[in-house]
Amino acid sequence: MSELIADRRYCRAVLPHVSRTFAINIRLLDHTFGESVRVGYLLCRASDALEDSWPGTPDDVRVRFDRFLAALDGEDSAAGALAQAAVEVAGGRGDLELVASLPRLLRVQRALPGPHRAAIRDGVRTLASGMSRYASRAAARGDRVPYLDDEAELHDYCYVVAGCVGEMLTRLLAAEYSLREDEIHARRMQLAPVVGEALQLTNILLDWPSDVRRGRCYLPAAWLDPYRLTPADLTGAPHRALPELVARLETLARAALARVPDYVTLVPRRLWRYRLFCQWPALWALGSLRRARGLAEFPWGPARPRLTRGELTRDAVASLLAVADDGRLRAQIARRVAIVPAR
Repeated sequence: MSELIADRRYCRAVLPHVSRTFAINIRLLDHTFGESVRVGYLLCRASDALEDSWPGTPDDVRVRFDRFLAALDGEDSAAGALAQAAVEVAGGRGDLELVASLPRLLRVQRALPGPHRAAIRDGVRTLASGMSRYASRAAARGDRVPYLDDEAELHDYCYVVAGCVGEMLTRLLAAEYSLREDEIHARRMQLAPVVGEALQLTNILLDWPSDVRRGRCYLPAAWLDPYRLTPADLTGAPHRALPELVARLETLARAALARVPDYVTLVPRRLWRYRLFCQWPALWALGSLRRARGLAEFPWGPARPRLTRGELTRDAVASLLAVADDGRLRAQIARRVAIVPAR
């Protein structure tokens, strides 16, 4: 029991070091639900590290993900082997140190009630399986080729790294609060991937400057080909095609963000904390898109648009006043979706 208590403390302590904004809104969730969401998120971040921070051959990448998936299914030897290998390469990088602590995360996950364990296992399995597929292919292609081929793959990638997380959260919500698996629950499950996609598309746009510089281009090859662009052309200097590419990606993100209230308003009003948990990131995403439009060198310059702590707080407070009113929640998002300042 003392080991489990220490593992839970570790999860709480490490979260702010691997996420800036998620560490803010997870404070809304408490008890078993909060712990489930926290450890589910940390397992997703550990999988992210296998994709983003641990290069290797295609076979190397697949073996690591296979070990991760086996660990999720209860193979302690796989968890231990992957954790030990991560210790040897982490070098102080927080996300790889998270992989090195994989056994601790799994002990916390396995101590949860059965429905919570299953929701996390299934969600993280979907995420890790999809990441393995894309990351191993990218390892074979090299970083001069876009990570994704076309817009269909863009949507698929958004599902496997974020949409399935929305489904996981929705299942955890139903398990925690004994929500009936009725038509409303089915509708929540249908809309959950849209919420994840909205945030992922936003992050792809905002992280464009850093992602491309580290050799990861999420703009599909089919978008670049008509302009005869390579990923290397997307940073360092302005190009006449960049505004069109930014607008195309931003249009997709805004369309998905506009649908977030469709999901939020299907959450019972009594679960207002979870409503805010979903509403806040959508507001922050829209604020960040607005900030990006104000940067003359975005996206080819080095800066990533970031909201200040004060801006994050103002959005949070404003939504507190609207959380029980479906119309006001919708209006909060709709107003910002519609505001598209000229570049």
